[in-house]
Amino acid sequence: MDKLTIWEVFLFSVPEAAVIISIAFGLGGVKFKPKKILYISLLTGIILYFIRPLVSSYIVNVILYIGVLMILFLVFKVMDFFKGMMSVILSVSIYLIIEYLNVTAIQFLFDIDPVILLKDYVLRFECFLPQLLIAILVSFAIRKYKLYLFTE
Repeated sequence: MDKLTIWEVFLFSVPEAAVIISIAFGLGGVKFKPKKILYISLLTGIILYFIRPLVSSYIVNVILYIGVLMILFLVFKVMDFFKGMMSVILSVSIYLIIEYLNVTAIQFLFDIDPVILLKDYVLRFECFLPQLLIAILVSFAIRKYKLYLFTE
């Protein structure tokens, strides 16, 4: 896949990782911990900055993303392996659905060529914001309505 610049990591990858982690925390029934989410999302962005250029397949990239999050969840003792695995896989899946629907809607509504979307960073950021906001709302709804995967 394409190599991201370091500023793209902080502009796109870190916020994306933070919201995915927040959704995973919610699904796992883990208390919202901003510092822990920030540390894990920064590490995820930096680790994937180095891994992404080595991987040409999108699906392999997603699997590695899940693997990195799982390892970091274990290192930071967020939740046990099974809960972490289920929460991370579901949160990444939710985010990918939001991303797909967002990109499809933007291309349909505004007739934007995907190639231009990749080259124009201002437009790319403007298109990134709706999916980020929707994912934040999903994370908030999971917490508010206690839509946890596990009960104890």
